Amino acid sequence: MTKLIIAIFFIIGFSSCDKFDGTQTVPAYVHIDKITLIDNGNNMGSLSSNITDAWFYVDDQFIGAFELPATFPVLQKGSHTIKVLPGIKMNGIANTRIAYPFYSTIILTKTFGENVTLNLGTLTTQYDPNTKMDWIENFEDGGISLQKSTVNSGSDTNIMKTNLPGNVFEGLYSGLIALDSNMNFFEIETIQKFTLPGDASPVFLELDYKINNTVNIGLDAYYSGTPTQVSTMVLLPTTQWKKIYINFTPDISSNATADNFKVFFGQFKDVGNTRAALLFDNIKLVQFNTSKKK
Repeated sequence: MTKLIIAIFFIIGFSSCDKFDGTQTVPAYVHIDKITLIDNGNNMGSLSSNITDAWFYVDDQFIGAFELPATFPVLQKGSHTIKVLPGIKMNGIANTRIAYPFYSTIILTKTFGENVTLNLGTLTTQYDPNTKMDWIENFEDGGISLQKSTVNSGSDTNIMKTNLPGNVFEGLYSGLIALDSNMNFFEIETIQKFTLPGDASPVFLELDYKINNTVNIGLDAYYSGTPTQVSTMVLLPTTQWKKIYINFTPDISSNATADNFKVFFGQFKDVGNTRAALLFDNIKLVQFNTSKKK
């Protein structure tokens, strides 16, 4: 299982449909509309997702990764086991598509017919039962698990809850950071420190966001209580709510000897921007349970 996850995790781009061994020349076809995330009953938070692709296998043979909705050929007939791995754009980048390791594989037994389209419609997945949510902030509770940065003390503002129409992604509240004409810089961090694996096991930050200013996201790696700040990526402005999956794995591995970590968000107000409004929701820090079987 580890080899499968690693192979999927580091494949970049899409693979086209490969011909199976044998003499069959007339393909069957498969159609998938979309893949949605459903509740697995383990308190995984919001079901917000952005599953863009299907990584498709027949009898454990990789056929290809396909942007959804998709119709594609399969040189096979008769009854076979299908595996579909939900795919995402890692860090929101189109050419770094991966099968998201924290979503469960969809397994079906289906019958293929030559020149017949097998319509799978909408498929559903769940968080893998071994997924561990280190941190969930949906801004629905009484307090907020973020504070002004203790690494950079010059933040002009903090994050607050908002319920104004147009500001809320789902539920009753979202998080808002506002920079007006008298405020030029913000930096916030998690109140809690997290123990994260330095052995290249996947760790991701999921969030929904709508921002009119760039935002820097990264980690504060703590060594004997002293932080080293590591920037992971910069979010670009968007007029619509977007879901992103940020890969923290390389930065954690590069700081494998750190005692623990905090997540930070920060940025100066962009040139020409008179008022920055930064909205966030459903922030999740995701890794596997350490007891996960390899």
